[in-house]
Amino acid sequence: MNNEKWNEICFLLAENIRSDISESDFERNVIQALRVLDWKEYTGDIQIRPSFQFGASNRLKPDFVINSSEKRNLFVIEIKQPSLPLNTNFQQQLFSYMRQLRLEYGILIGQVIQVFYDGDLANHDDPVMLETIEFENDNPKGIKFVELFNKGNFSIEALRSFTINSLKNINRQADKKLLSQKILSPDYEREVIKLIKQDFLNLYDSELIDSVLNEISINISIQNQEIIEQSSVRTKSLEKSVIKSSRDKTKYTINGASEKLGKNRFVLELIRMYVRNNPSDFTKLKNIFRDDLQGSTGVVNSLDFVEMKYANKSDKRHFIGDDEILMSADNVKFVVSTQWGKDNIDNIVHLGRKLGFKIDEME
Repeated sequence: MNNEKWNEICFLLAENIRSDISESDFERNVIQALRVLDWKEYTGDIQIRPSFQFGASNRLKPDFVINSSEKRNLFVIEIKQPSLPLNTNFQQQLFSYMRQLRLEYGILIGQVIQVFYDGDLANHDDPVMLETIEFENDNPKGIKFVELFNKGNFSIEALRSFTINSLKNINRQADKKLLSQKILSPDYEREVIKLIKQDFLNLYDSELIDSVLNEISINISIQNQEIIEQSSVRTKSLEKSVIKSSRDKTKYTINGASEKLGKNRFVLELIRMYVRNNPSDFTKLKNIFRDDLQGSTGVVNSLDFVEMKYANKSDKRHFIGDDEILMSADNVKFVVSTQWGKDNIDNIVHLGRKLGFKIDEME
């Protein structure tokens, strides 16, 4: 049954459309495809281009929002002309809808179907693409899509189980890539040479082994170059994993105070003291405490931005307690990142000293 429904969706969204179909015409086909999944507008299952207000004067207008029988929003759908490749701009548009509507799941439909998740199961700032599904008859991924998003058996629990399995596969592929990069690195070639020498020490003297090894070349290469990037490229994820495995417990004091602060709290208190002594508008503060000093989240962000970006996350990656929210001179509420470690804390230490603070470090 799911197989038949998927093949009908392929017919509606790929096989039976013109290559130059407009987005409005494609929208009608998507509505038909949703009917195949038993979601119907007349029963109130589908909101088509609903308008939601956010902020004082802004409005949000996604293509489709799918509702439960209790009229609770379940997931959001954004569509694009099939002639256009689905790019990051389209994805970011969907992400904004997911966050503003506090929805963990979003679907992008165009040349393919992309399913995204944004919630606590994934440790990512942006929503994670769980699956890309080609419009091919009998596609197992498509059949699974029908199983998950068919109204008759739609279940958040089933979606979460699917999400957990997808994230495990994504993480395993990432681990495989990082391991391959480590084995292919020049550092590991030196380790191999050491192992070779150790293996022969019970048969030959060290000087002879060194002499032979100096005359030969050892090269570790990958059989299928498409599987992995060149080994010389170290990914940010690898760097982060190394950082996490070598945590340090350095504490900091500011201007001779007795309280020893951990990294996160040190940054918060440093910025709090700076703002107290140097009232500044938010733009100026962003220029002083530049995003690149931290990395992924930035040093400071407006509270509105953080609440929107991490709407579906319990960990907002910033200090958001009532007594931790700061105010700029132009009345912008802003918050300080909690994402500090061995790799980036020195940036703030150096900046703090440059700004005139006496900062001491201690183990």
